[in-house]
Amino acid sequence: MRRLLLTFLFLSAFLSLKAQQVHPEFQVRADAFFLNSEFDASGNKLATSQTLGAVRATPYVGLRFGKNHRLMAGFSALQHFGTPGKGPQLEAALWYRYDKRNFTLAAGIFPRATLKGAYSTAVVSDEINLLDAHLEGFLLQWHPGQSHYEIALDWNGKYGAGRREQFNVITSGYSPVTPWLALGWEGMFHHLACSEEAIDVVDDHILHPYVKADAAPFTVLEELSLQAGLLSGMQRDRYTEEKARFPLGVNLTLTAMKWGFGLRNQFYYGNSQAPLYTELDYTGKPFGPQLYMRSSFWQVCTEGATSGYLDRADLFWQKKLGQYVSLAVQFRFFFGQGGYVGCQQLFHASVDLDKITFKHKKV
Repeated sequence: MRRLLLTFLFLSAFLSLKAQQVHPEFQVRADAFFLNSEFDASGNKLATSQTLGAVRATPYVGLRFGKNHRLMAGFSALQHFGTPGKGPQLEAALWYRYDKRNFTLAAGIFPRATLKGAYSTAVVSDEINLLDAHLEGFLLQWHPGQSHYEIALDWNGKYGAGRREQFNVITSGYSPVTPWLALGWEGMFHHLACSEEAIDVVDDHILHPYVKADAAPFTVLEELSLQAGLLSGMQRDRYTEEKARFPLGVNLTLTAMKWGFGLRNQFYYGNSQAPLYTELDYTGKPFGPQLYMRSSFWQVCTEGATSGYLDRADLFWQKKLGQYVSLAVQFRFFFGQGGYVGCQQLFHASVDLDKITFKHKKV
């Protein structure tokens, strides 16, 4: 009787899933990257000289049911170069995704690659983009026509011993007004709270609204754009400061690209967008990367200065080899108040099999 009941339940579940048109799905992505940073010329004041190299595999499997629903599970395996005998860093993922027309909802632990916004290092650093494969929370996206808007909650810290409670809200938007003019924004609203050892609570918010003009439709180039915007922030250590700081600056980015080769120059003038970077928290440690998810370059100025400029010149090549393989090479040169700050070299290869489909042969 018990076996009969189990068989009946299994068949009922199978028929129910089949009625909902359940289909297996998979996503597989592999990334290999190398980021070399050299800042000895400026005494490592704005950034530290280091070499980062790793390979990451992110396989996921799941089910698509109905027309709009998916349930996916998998993991990220990150192996740093030069660490023989040391196993990869593993991180599990499990999420639900809903897609309908121009709307997407994701909930759970889902790939960072799900984000479609163009985030600069003023919001998310290269290190986080390369090393942190997942967001833990929720994502809403709306993409009517050529426009795109998104907002995501990433709960990346639970209160505990040696671990602060924290979360951040990341958002971006991009909307073409004409074939050559667009409006957009990027931003992050970050809350860093207490651990068992630290009682200070810190606010770290940044918003970058901009306008972008691209003259490429009138030239033979793929892109010839000028992006101009304001970087505005709010910073406060509630334990030591009665009033918040509101850093503000102007950001200009000029890009020219043809056949995958490009030149880009980003110029910022204004207040430091990471004024608490070297200041000490309740435990006596510098806030540094534990607070700021943006690049350390956005300190902009050191040694007590409250404003300054930062200029970054990039020479790059990026290419898609077919539908699944992407390559990118970048050479970056940084300049600041004291002149030449340092340089970086970035190499990134990616294989993304998310869009592979299989045709079933008729028998």
